[in-house]
Amino acid sequence: MAGIRCSAGFSLVELITVITLIGVLAVVAGTRLQSRQGYVEYAYQDRLVSALRNMQIRAMQDTRDGFCFRLNFQYGASSAYGPPSLDYAPGNGSATCGSGIASDAPAFLATVGTELTDEGLSLSSADGALINFSYIGFDALGRPLNNAANCGTGTPCRVTITGESSVDVCIESEGYIHAC
Repeated sequence: MAGIRCSAGFSLVELITVITLIGVLAVVAGTRLQSRQGYVEYAYQDRLVSALRNMQIRAMQDTRDGFCFRLNFQYGASSAYGPPSLDYAPGNGSATCGSGIASDAPAFLATVGTELTDEGLSLSSADGALINFSYIGFDALGRPLNNAANCGTGTPCRVTITGESSVDVCIESEGYIHAC
């Protein structure tokens, strides 16, 4: 049994190679994960798509006259979006068609206060004819409406979120809402 050599573990070369690779990966991945640059725009893009789809579904399920299912937009130093009201009780239709943003709107439907500007983001929008429309609402078939009624003219309504990079949310004339 003098010729049997027992080998247990890794060689020094293998250990140094693995440690070096882990170090390189940590440096590359660590710098990417410590900064939010470029990622926050995409998070708000997803959030806006979700909020628009939520209001669209509400519009298709509740077809009462006199109620609005929309998100209002504010631009400039206090960029924000959200519904004017969440109270869809009978007799409260005019509040759902207001021009403000409900202060009690949940985060999945609205941005609050200076949330976007604190992240270094701003909003802009266009529909082919009008720049920075005040709202996007939906009819009972889920088609988009805005204050100039241009979302249905063949050019999609587009909301742009700008920060380190720019991302867009498009609302097509037949109601398809997507990141574009």
